[in-house]
Amino acid sequence: MKNLLLAASLAASLGGAPAASAPPKFQEVFELVRTNLGGLTPAEIESTALDAFLRQLDGKVLIEEAAVSVPATPTVPAVSKSAVFDGIHGYLRISHVGPKLDEAVSAEFAKLGGTDKLLGLILDLRYATGPDQKAAARTADRFLATERVLLTVGGETLRATAKTNSIQLPTAILVNRHTSGAAEVLAALLRQNQVGLLIGTGTPGGVLQFKDFTLSTGQRLRIAIGGTKLGDGQAMPSTGLRPDIAIIVGPEEERAFYAEPYRRLGASTVGSSAVNKGQESAVRLNEAELIRRMKEGQNPETAPPATAPSVTTPQVRDPALARALDLLKGLSVVRAAKP
Repeated sequence: MKNLLLAASLAASLGGAPAASAPPKFQEVFELVRTNLGGLTPAEIESTALDAFLRQLDGKVLIEEAAVSVPATPTVPAVSKSAVFDGIHGYLRISHVGPKLDEAVSAEFAKLGGTDKLLGLILDLRYATGPDQKAAARTADRFLATERVLLTVGGETLRATAKTNSIQLPTAILVNRHTSGAAEVLAALLRQNQVGLLIGTGTPGGVLQFKDFTLSTGQRLRIAIGGTKLGDGQAMPSTGLRPDIAIIVGPEEERAFYAEPYRRLGASTVGSSAVNKGQESAVRLNEAELIRRMKEGQNPETAPPATAPSVTTPQVRDPALARALDLLKGLSVVRAAKP
């Protein structure tokens, strides 16, 4: 040890550093371990080495089990929930981005009334995932009226097509830290092409494109061949998408609101304002009443309604969903008030 320290000190005093030895050859070390290490069978050593090797590649190489002969049908539809808020704002919840998502979005949008009834749309991509980036491009295409480049996948350039029946409404896109894979790509496409704003928390990032190989075992080896490039040639950010309107909410609370947007989680709930007990049943103004007040020159927040509503509108307490509704409400009021 003294000799080693002396050599290092001498090298440093001469302005140099000890030369680093070249790393040993992997195959040489592996063979010596495989043939001499006790306590493990050769098969166990190979399995251990493979697991460690894949972990070091940090998700860039994946091994998946062989697909069954009959593909399993997802238990949850691609559009898992739809609703209309305030009578004029559509809501579509996406569970996963799959081959027919674009058709499902168009069909559910039509069921809600389409552009004849709705003045705004909310796409909820929180907790959504999926591997099909081409499906993400096809779904984004449903919102665009003109031809343009959307995405490059595996060397193939995917474009939006010119059309007269695209979904043209003010749109809010809800995202969170669990919006991943093709769902994250869909959110990026909608935002880049100015379909709508992102509301929520940042997405995880790390979206990659994979090339698949079939192994002798029947399993599928997926190797990352590069990042996903959007229409402008820029790669998807490795750190994820940053929302235009950030919502700070804990993961447990977010899950609870996602399951039931009207539930009350107590006075400490993030994103909800303090309300006196006597005011908890206050009626939430809808767009029609706000527009009426604006046209009559009244203060929208203080002027009394012409007639008391017969049904109290429940208050949305999901912070991200409530902010999206406020955004769409403001846009509809401004548009209606324009001469």
